[in-house]
Amino acid sequence: MTDRIKISSKCRKNVHERAQRLKPGYQTQCPHCMKLITFDSDFEDPDIRRPLKAARDFRTRAEEALALARMAPQEQRRDPAY
Repeated sequence: MTDRIKISSKCRKNVHERAQRLKPGYQTQCPHCMKLITFDSDFEDPDIRRPLKAARDFRTRAEEALALARMAPQEQRRDPAY
């Protein structure tokens, strides 16, 4: 499971950004066409809304996995030979 989210820019080339950064209000620049990409959930553009939803889903799954890992019983780390 990778933490990179694929984004289609205005020049239709793919840009990858970390899910932790993709939140409403975040801005990044397309390395191909140098246009500024602003992420806002109010935009009608599916190329903006889809990565925001994917990043939100990724963060939710990561938090759930972390909570499950913390709740899992700790196995004994002792060597049974002692």
